[in-house]
Amino acid sequence: MKKLLSLLLTLLMLCMSFCAAAEVYTGVGQGISGDVPVTVTIENGVICSVEVGENAETAGIGTNAIEQLPAKIVETQSIALDSVSGATITSNAILAAVEAALTEAGLDVEAFKAAPEAAELAQGETETTDIVIVGAGMAGLMAAYELQINAPEVSYILIDKLDMFSGSIPGTGGAIIATTSQLHKADNAECTVQDIVDLFEFTSGTEVDAALISNVYTDSSIVLDRMVDGGANFQNPQVSSKYSDKVISYWHENRGAGLSAFLNSYVEANPLTDLRLGTKAQELIVEDGKVVGVRVSDKEKTYDIRASYVILATGGFGTSPEYMAQYLPLFADGFFSTNAGATGDGITMTAQFGTRVVGDGSMGSIVAPDGSALINSHFLVNNAGKRFIGEGEPKYVVQRAVSQQENRDAWLLVDSTYADMETINAKIEKGFVKQYDSLEALAADNGIDVEGLLATAEAYNAAANAGEEIPAEEFSLSCSLATKLETAPFYAEKVTLRTFGTIPGIEVNETCQVLDGEGNPVEGLYGVGELIAGNAFTRQYPGAGVGISWAANTGRYVAAQLAELLK
Repeated sequence: MKKLLSLLLTLLMLCMSFCAAAEVYTGVGQGISGDVPVTVTIENGVICSVEVGENAETAGIGTNAIEQLPAKIVETQSIALDSVSGATITSNAILAAVEAALTEAGLDVEAFKAAPEAAELAQGETETTDIVIVGAGMAGLMAAYELQINAPEVSYILIDKLDMFSGSIPGTGGAIIATTSQLHKADNAECTVQDIVDLFEFTSGTEVDAALISNVYTDSSIVLDRMVDGGANFQNPQVSSKYSDKVISYWHENRGAGLSAFLNSYVEANPLTDLRLGTKAQELIVEDGKVVGVRVSDKEKTYDIRASYVILATGGFGTSPEYMAQYLPLFADGFFSTNAGATGDGITMTAQFGTRVVGDGSMGSIVAPDGSALINSHFLVNNAGKRFIGEGEPKYVVQRAVSQQENRDAWLLVDSTYADMETINAKIEKGFVKQYDSLEALAADNGIDVEGLLATAEAYNAAANAGEEIPAEEFSLSCSLATKLETAPFYAEKVTLRTFGTIPGIEVNETCQVLDGEGNPVEGLYGVGELIAGNAFTRQYPGAGVGISWAANTGRYVAAQLAELLK
């Protein structure tokens, strides 16, 4: 350690002495929301400073990397650094941009790719608590606050492997559903548990676990009211899904970024009793078939936390290529905007019990290859040149339909009358959109059946010009939304499946207790949030606000239940 401190001090002194007449170089990396420009100051082969320029990275996620990583690069004189927890894509963008700047400076880039030596973790002492909560996303936070507010005599430790809390919230739409809350009452709206059960059953296309859903949502107004009373600015009530006029979603100001900012301010104003970030659950501690704690590690030590109960709030598996290929192969090659910590830890830790993974489907939409918005078209065809869904359907319905097409191939098409040619030209420059003089050329270049496309366009244009609904098998599109293809040139953009959450999850019973491979409860172990979503709905995402509400209310419900058991 003394040698390391001496080395760092030497490097800093070198920077101070060298950088008076330094040269400045630039580089650009691809972040989650576009370009991340970086300016690097170098003198005599030493990186003196790294500054990140204007960008659109997600507040509370990408901004963490922007705040932390540049100093680490200067401190270690290395670009072989681990990404900032929770901000992998932005971290990689910064590192790539710095590498480009070093290359521009004519330096030996390989010399900056030596990874700093990792410190060996010490063995810490065992700690004891009533409940340990693994994961500090929405589910874990609401579990902790339920205990802190309504059962202060119950001790808990809340851990998260990332250096941030709130999980995937910053990248979401920031909407939430509930049974009748103070917001519902103010709007003369009413939503019951049965309304939510009916919605989940309809979108799943099969019978759902009504007992589980009822347990979770019976008091769901508590969570929403608690956040509103704490300063959350939920507004803009809308029906969550076209399939129910009873289930209402309320959207937070500034969507997911705004909800994340609220959670940060709420935690600051109402400090959690024991929140430990940068602390990873390595494995469950099991004795005689009962879960009695978790073995964890932080940046300094590995230690055991023994507890009467363990709540797994580890989220989904969208950032695990292995689990995506295993459980959601149709979506495995798409674009992911899931929380960087969503690597399926809950599935991994419960595999020892033979716990099944249940449910199917991705929470998501369709986007451009870099995750940006697609052209605003209502003409979507597959490689047979046929429309296969009403393009006005909710984004998660369209996403599911695209996933069912051969090779997941689908294109959005527009003609020269498209209103926003500035966006078209920008997309052409990026290579996302291509221009064609005829539909025949468009079809041939993209591997679309020519005759099928021409027949589809003719029928579509005729229906739109006649003021009729445009049919697509059992779906249709209002002619008021039509994107006719009549005037050359024509433009095509291939769509990409986006996943912001995963539905398959570990099997639990109606009280959220984890089940083993035989369907028996694992004593001492409960699951909440996205980790168990597949027990409540499947096939397709039910509607806006479901994911956040499911996480928040499973967390609160299980914590309240365990507090009663501990009495």
